[in-house]
Amino acid sequence: MSDFPLITIGITCHNAAETIARAAKSALAQNWPNVEVIIVDDCSTDGSWQILEALAQGESNIKVLRHEANKGYPGALNTIVNAARGEFVAIFDDDDDNAPDRLKAQYERIIAYEHEQGAKLVFCYSNRNVVKSGQTAPDHVALAIGRRPPEPYGYLVADFILDISTTSDYCWGMFGSCTLMARRCSFLRVGPFDQKFRRCAEWDMAVRAAFIGAHFIAVDRPLITQYKTKSADKSGSVPLKYSLMLREKNRDYLTRRGLYFSSRALARSNFHGSKGRMWMSRAYRVWAILLGPSLFWKITSAGRLKI
Repeated sequence: MSDFPLITIGITCHNAAETIARAAKSALAQNWPNVEVIIVDDCSTDGSWQILEALAQGESNIKVLRHEANKGYPGALNTIVNAARGEFVAIFDDDDDNAPDRLKAQYERIIAYEHEQGAKLVFCYSNRNVVKSGQTAPDHVALAIGRRPPEPYGYLVADFILDISTTSDYCWGMFGSCTLMARRCSFLRVGPFDQKFRRCAEWDMAVRAAFIGAHFIAVDRPLITQYKTKSADKSGSVPLKYSLMLREKNRDYLTRRGLYFSSRALARSNFHGSKGRMWMSRAYRVWAILLGPSLFWKITSAGRLKI
């Protein structure tokens, strides 16, 4: 393997005319010496494509692709993975800013972990600074899953995502596709992102990866500044819709554990809690315990699951 294997930076773009140049600039500013940048425009209508065409004309290592019909975020990710020539693929968002050493830090983390643990299927994230809509300074740091030992792996990660984990023996935290980097062969082994999931596609991918033994690690410092923007795919009850869809997709697994309805109740609890409707959130948590008594200690001792 080369000392500096080719890393593909993949950026999905949809109606991001105001921010896509910033994202592309942070990709080109990476201090990794062997990079290709693939930007997929998912049928934008705001002039994003014209900006991308201009960027590509001025930079030889930027490749821009355009969907003639909107396929959604997971569809654009699939186009990136399929087109990538890199040994590794790192996902950047169209409105985020990435530290210049992001690729280097994640590459070194993956290689060290593979060597130490003998792991063959590794997905690497990082902490990220989160800037809320309408603000300019970070509001908080989102802490990533597996940012320190012991890093979680296998089906326990699926249990965590589906809200039925009962163990605190691992370093849990956030996922976030905008911080994700992995070997291209790892993405191909798990299979394409499910295009039905306009939201939660990265959770669905992680569940499938967990079922085949994947390890989930992270760099324990913010490598990304994430700018939270409003969109139709994030508003109202849309996040709950896809969270429940994820439970339905894994219904057989949850039913075998006797926790399908509890998991759905916890999805509703988490959703209402995120909206500040705490009485509804608590009511659904009580309902989850009644439906699945084995979750009692997780719910009462751990509080919110996805910290």
